[in-house]
Amino acid sequence: MSAYLYTWNPNNWKWVDLQEAIFRVNNGEEYNRYWSCGVTKRIAPGDTFLLVRLGVEPKGIIGVGYVTSAPYLRPHWDEARKAAGETALRTDLLYKVLSEKPIISMVELSRRFPQHNWTPQSSGTSIPETIAAELIAEIQSDQRFNFEPSTKEQIKLYSEGRPKTVTYRTYDRSSDAREDCIRHHGYNCAVCGFNFEAKYGSTGEGFIEVHHLKQIADRGEEHLVDPVKDLRPVCANCHRMLHKTRPPLGIEELKLKLSGK
Repeated sequence: MSAYLYTWNPNNWKWVDLQEAIFRVNNGEEYNRYWSCGVTKRIAPGDTFLLVRLGVEPKGIIGVGYVTSAPYLRPHWDEARKAAGETALRTDLLYKVLSEKPIISMVELSRRFPQHNWTPQSSGTSIPETIAAELIAEIQSDQRFNFEPSTKEQIKLYSEGRPKTVTYRTYDRSSDAREDCIRHHGYNCAVCGFNFEAKYGSTGEGFIEVHHLKQIADRGEEHLVDPVKDLRPVCANCHRMLHKTRPPLGIEELKLKLSGK
């Protein structure tokens, strides 16, 4: 099984739903999103990836998992280049481990494997098999994580069974629509105004759930979603209350209940 290094530099791109992603992975839920793979086209479903945080301390490996698609073109991640019509190769990544702080620091990576370049200009660089095997085995044995190995065949079956996205605004519980929603509406709950960072400080920074105004399960088929019109950021409590009924309560309806009217 081949392994590749993917990179994330917070100075270049803000990962707006990182805290939600960490929450999902830590609780055994699926988190699968696309990521730039540079110019590398040989990456295949079932390959392993390690995600390294660059540019901003603390630097190091923060994510591990499996590639679940072949490389494909999407609008460029840089807003200016996307506006100019540029595209970039991406692959879908299924996270098995994700941490806000490095699992293995850049200092440690450089000390143990000085022959390998841990700060490449782009994602998709190959990691030697011996190095990747040692790092992945170490992370799998870490009691903080629940990273059980999967075979290439298992990942291929998973990949083939996933709903297929057909346009940028198709929502299949992936993260692109979540990000557009949060970028536009922010991190305050649309019902009660609660803000996790204001309440919990740095622990709550960047955390909010996202509610779809029309329930996915009721549609029964792939559909287009406008993240600004169809999605809203909500706190965990309000999210549960919205879904106490089917169909879910409306945002304004729950606001009225909160006000006691």
